[in-house]
Amino acid sequence: MNQFGAELRHLRELSDLSQRELGERTKTSKQQVGSIERGERRASKYFAEQADKVLNSHGRLQDLWPGARRTQPWWFQQYVDIEEKAQIIHEFQPQAVPGLLQTEGYADAVLGASFPPLPPQEREPRLLARMERQKIIDRDEPPLLLFIVEEGALLRSVGKPGLMRAQWSHILKQVEKDHVQVQVMPYGRGAHGALNGAFIILKMTFLESVVYAEVPGGGHVIADHGIVARCQERFGSLRSMALSPAESTEYIASLKE
Repeated sequence: MNQFGAELRHLRELSDLSQRELGERTKTSKQQVGSIERGERRASKYFAEQADKVLNSHGRLQDLWPGARRTQPWWFQQYVDIEEKAQIIHEFQPQAVPGLLQTEGYADAVLGASFPPLPPQEREPRLLARMERQKIIDRDEPPLLLFIVEEGALLRSVGKPGLMRAQWSHILKQVEKDHVQVQVMPYGRGAHGALNGAFIILKMTFLESVVYAEVPGGGHVIADHGIVARCQERFGSLRSMALSPAESTEYIASLKE
C-alpha cells in the first residue's frame, strides 16, 4: 500500500466514512476508492483536492499526491510565498535558531529530529527548500531582518560535535550585513510576554502587516489587525528586554571560546 493510499484510508476511517460514502462525495466509485487505498490505482489531482475537502485534512492528501511538486507542507508554503514579498521581518524564536539563519548541517539535524520521523523522500526536499529560502538575505533588495533568539536556543546542542560552533560562526557572519540584526534574550531576564511561543511579524507595506505562528502539524498566517498590533507590541517589549545587537554579537562570539 502506497503512502497516499494509506493516508487516505486512515483519514477516511477517522471521519467514519465508508468507501462508498467517500466515493459519492468525491464523485468517484467505491471500487476506485478501494483501488486507490490499496495502491493499485493512482489518484487524480481532482480526487486528492476533493478528498482533502471532504476529510478536512488541510492539504495533507494534496501534499502526498504522487504528482505533487511541493517540497514542504502547503500551510508553510503559504508563509514562504508571503515571506518573499515582505519588506521587514521580525522573528522571535525560543527553541531553535531561526530558519533563515540556519546552516545546512543544523537544518538537517533539526529535520532529522522530527517525530514522527520524516521519510527520506520528504526530508531532503524540505532541507533544500529551507536553504533556498535564505536567498532573500542576499538578493539585491533584501528585507530588513530582526531576530530575537532565546539564549537556550543557542546553547542547545544540536547535531554532531562542532556543528554548533559552525552555526554560531554563521550567525556572526550574517549580522555583519547592515540589514540583519540578532538580539539574544538571556535566561537572566526571567519571564517575558512571549513565553507561549514563537511568532513572526511580516511588514508587507507601510500600512499592512501579518503574523505567522505555528502549532504542531500546522501554521497560520494571521491578518487580523488587533492580533497583529498586539504581536507588534509584544515584539517591542522583547527588544527592550533582550541584549542589544552589539551585546548579542559579543555573547555569540564568546560561545565559540
